[in-house]
Amino acid sequence: MRKVLLATALLAVSALALAGCSTAATTAGTAAKSDSKPVYVFLPKSLNNPYWVDARKGMEDQANKLGVTAKFLGPDTDDAAAQVAIFDSILATKPAGIAISPNDPASVIDNIAKARAAGIPVIAWDGPVPNSEVMGYIGTDNVAAGEQAGEALAKSINKKGKVAVVIGSLSAVNLNQRLTGVKKALAKYPDIKLVATEVSGESVATAQSASETILQANPDLAGMVGIGGSDLPGIAGALKSGNKCGTVKAVGFDVVPQGIDGMKGKCVDALISQKPFGMTAQALKILADFHNKTSKLKDNFTVDTGVVTVTPDTLDEFLKTAH
Repeated sequence: MRKVLLATALLAVSALALAGCSTAATTAGTAAKSDSKPVYVFLPKSLNNPYWVDARKGMEDQANKLGVTAKFLGPDTDDAAAQVAIFDSILATKPAGIAISPNDPASVIDNIAKARAAGIPVIAWDGPVPNSEVMGYIGTDNVAAGEQAGEALAKSINKKGKVAVVIGSLSAVNLNQRLTGVKKALAKYPDIKLVATEVSGESVATAQSASETILQANPDLAGMVGIGGSDLPGIAGALKSGNKCGTVKAVGFDVVPQGIDGMKGKCVDALISQKPFGMTAQALKILADFHNKTSKLKDNFTVDTGVVTVTPDTLDEFLKTAH
């Protein structure tokens, strides 16, 4: 699966640093004496997306309320192999609980099983891990969120015209679910035609070059939707460089700096805001309840944290509130 707090630095955790990837951690409360408190670890897809700053903040806030230690560790970029290596290191510390947002769900199934065998609660957050031993999932209903994005795009182009999609990854379950939702929404409108779908690899530069290629091949394109966190910034960059802002409508996910700037610059028409702050706050409480054996949730639970469609008319008010 939103507080927009954009200027928080990541704290280094040397005990869990791994060669070839960067791990960053935030410890709530008095970190120096963390051995006296339960330690919970959140493993995001990466650390290079502002979306994860909000997620880390929600974790910190809840950790302070619960009086526990919480760490936020992940690879610099969306790197499945690096994420698995960090997961290995986390397991060696025997934390009280783990929340994971997987780059490639299949790659973390074995480590999830190892954690559960060791009695460590593991939940999926932000992105699901099908066919695994995670205790459940908390985050966005990504099909429904994709439908909301598709409806926002349809509205912005008056329900007619050619449209295109840029998606970060074809291995991430949550992104594919969003794509399913987008297609489901667009299918309601016979005058809308999806003419291109490109993969960005969660790179803003690649998303921009892919968008430029789409625009060149389709000079009459009406709109574009970015599925992953890096996709809309790339789309907005392509529209700006091609003087297409306002002419070609753009919709994407997450209220992060690039999206905000794009909307204020009239290059972005709608943002589908997830609730990363709320996701991690709830996820940490769920993990703590499992650790303390007070949870009323059963295995295979799902908690939908919802989304909000943000437009230029609602942006300023949205930024005043906690998500």
